[in-house]
Amino acid sequence: MVWRWLRHHVTEGHAGNVVYGSIVVLALVLVLDHEGASARTAIVSIAGAVIVVAIAEAYAEVLQVMITGHRELRGSDRVDIAAGIAVHGVAAIMPIVFFVLAALDAMKLETAYTTARWFGVCVLGLYAFGAYRAAGVTVTRSLIAGGVLTLIGVVLVMLKSLVGH
Repeated sequence: MVWRWLRHHVTEGHAGNVVYGSIVVLALVLVLDHEGASARTAIVSIAGAVIVVAIAEAYAEVLQVMITGHRELRGSDRVDIAAGIAVHGVAAIMPIVFFVLAALDAMKLETAYTTARWFGVCVLGLYAFGAYRAAGVTVTRSLIAGGVLTLIGVVLVMLKSLVGH
């Protein structure tokens, strides 16, 4: 089931959106954790960042479609762009859930940050692997690509821990 869902998003051309959104959310979670932000602040900040990034990317897509096609948008263009915006939400859903649980005292805030951080790292690797497999790349090379993007996420987390509290 997870593979089918991942494959659908990857083959529809949205893996880049999720990876991009996940990197933004991961970086934001690291900053919020460093600042000791509350669960409520984390929820609002992550949701706000994802919305702003999605809108910016959608506008860039609109311009790109109009410039390369030398035409105004069509209905199908709008649907494709809207799907790209919606996929950005995937990057925020789980981290926000962790912080909602912390706000409800069902999870410690520190645990929410830790879980959100490592979830973000895993999403990066999983989507890189899925994108490479959807492109027809071998399993070995796909695993390497997923590993490299996971390593980038780990480096971000480790940089935070070097200056963290």
